[in-house]
Amino acid sequence: MVVSGSVTVFLRTQDGQDLPQTAAPLIHVMSTANYFPLPNTASPTGGGWLLTGLAGGQQYQIQVSAIGFLPAVETVEIPDTEDASTSVIIFMRPVDQELVFRPPAGSFVLAPKAAKEMQHALQDLQDGKIASAQKHTLKAMHMAPANPYVQYVMGMTYLLSRQFQQAKPYLEKSVSIDPKESTSLSALGTVRYQLGDDAGAIEVFTKAVQLDPKSWKSEWLLAASYLQQKDFPEARDHAERALKIDKAKAGQVQILLGQALAALGDREGAAQAFDTFAQQYPRDPNAATARDWAKLMRQPRKPAVTPVSSPSLPSSAPGTSSITLFPEPPPAEIPPRPDWAPLDVDAEKPFAIAGATCPLQRVLRKAGKNAEELVTTLQEFSATEDFQAIELKRGEQLEKPSERAFDYLVFINRVSPEVFNVREVRDNKSAQGPWPGRVEDTGVAALALAFHPVIQPDLDWKCEGLGTWDQQAAWVIHFQQEPKAPNVLASFTGPLHNYSLPLKGRAWVSERSGQVLHLETDLVKEIQPIDLKREHFAVDYKPVYFSAHRVQLWLPESVDTYIQYQGHFLHYYHHFSDFKLFWVGSTQKISAPKDAQEKDEQRNE
Repeated sequence: MVVSGSVTVFLRTQDGQDLPQTAAPLIHVMSTANYFPLPNTASPTGGGWLLTGLAGGQQYQIQVSAIGFLPAVETVEIPDTEDASTSVIIFMRPVDQELVFRPPAGSFVLAPKAAKEMQHALQDLQDGKIASAQKHTLKAMHMAPANPYVQYVMGMTYLLSRQFQQAKPYLEKSVSIDPKESTSLSALGTVRYQLGDDAGAIEVFTKAVQLDPKSWKSEWLLAASYLQQKDFPEARDHAERALKIDKAKAGQVQILLGQALAALGDREGAAQAFDTFAQQYPRDPNAATARDWAKLMRQPRKPAVTPVSSPSLPSSAPGTSSITLFPEPPPAEIPPRPDWAPLDVDAEKPFAIAGATCPLQRVLRKAGKNAEELVTTLQEFSATEDFQAIELKRGEQLEKPSERAFDYLVFINRVSPEVFNVREVRDNKSAQGPWPGRVEDTGVAALALAFHPVIQPDLDWKCEGLGTWDQQAAWVIHFQQEPKAPNVLASFTGPLHNYSLPLKGRAWVSERSGQVLHLETDLVKEIQPIDLKREHFAVDYKPVYFSAHRVQLWLPESVDTYIQYQGHFLHYYHHFSDFKLFWVGSTQKISAPKDAQEKDEQRNE
């Protein structure tokens, strides 16, 4: 008997408020089994929207579009119970009206047909329909390729999708045709800023504020860019100008002002700025840090102050906030002993049997099939994570290890057959305090998905021969990010910017099963804007058995991470155990019993 279920969808803005009535949301639902839209109509109920006629025990994807907001997607599972109902809260990100809706004027007025396409494009942007907006803008671009406004809107479709590299050439062309349009300059400055080009951002934002002296957003981002460049007087001046233009909207720039003042030696002024930020935005993720920094600024100056680092805080842009630099300059970098971390993957060649012909394409197909099955089969898994963090000091001294235990949860969300997201969540098992290290390393669950057929084309693959790992024959496969392909495996979420991390690595892939047994990665190059010189992952994978369905999945069991970041040398160790697998609506605690593993190894011999 199929249980009829329902889901109530609550739509909220990013600050938790109800969507305005003018948003007029459209809600669509589809089954994740085939991604075909279902003919369900959402009806308003109790502050939310009710979808009925859904099957209990099944997973569905909820898609929402609303006027003035970007599209949002969330996956929910209807419980297989007598009362098969659930609810979900979807947070909607607003379209930046100030950047988008500026009609063409002067000598750049469009011909009627092109103007009609742009009207459609702007309406689509207002409704959050980015792909449709791009189609209409592309048609207008064919009719008016030299129109700066068309180039600007095409750039904005990518900017609003946070595809900054794709947005850049359109905005640069718009500015080159019409260098006196402050809106286009501001958009280009935002793109350069998000890509870590602070000097380039300063160049165009400076022109933008000359043309539009009332733009608090441009002043805000100028302050942030100068802060990244360690030009503290300019950072202070532009932060103060942003507050003078609109103290209410630009209030969160106080945290940037505080850091500029701290670096200039005005400790009391910095403390006041941090206190003001914490008082005005008590729910902001950085409020507690701002209060701590205010206390630090009021303490007597010490000969050396340990820098405060918050690299996992949200990206700083108008409407959000973050911590950027340190109240005090970081200490000079003096490395520990040379062998503080394993060698770079390209610094040594692993053992391989001479004369073994490597069928690279067959290995990639088998490993790719395993990765594809993992994404298709696995909805989420949880584990107990035992974590240890150690910082290696100068003179080969070690800090006392910091230890934590977490409930670790991984979600794999299939947005479509060609797109999937991997998300990790850690919860303290006993409220043990904040993350014990200077930076939080995440993304381990996604590394082996480098072999997924969707990702394989973005990497350059080489087979180095037949070796062994843990007494199993394994092909040694080297991979590296293609220079022109998007970096999808790793990123660094810093205080002000998100940086994609180009990776290279080596994997030991089982000769028989095509499963990844061990994997190591390194950065292709240093990330200079944030002084990230090294990030080395070493991951061991083990089979985890789902006995009720006779499913075996290879999941990470232990991870060593070595990070050289802003003069600090960090070693993290993770161990995962007590796995629970959530699959096709059921939950079962699983483990890797020794006898079952031995039987599997015997079958594979």
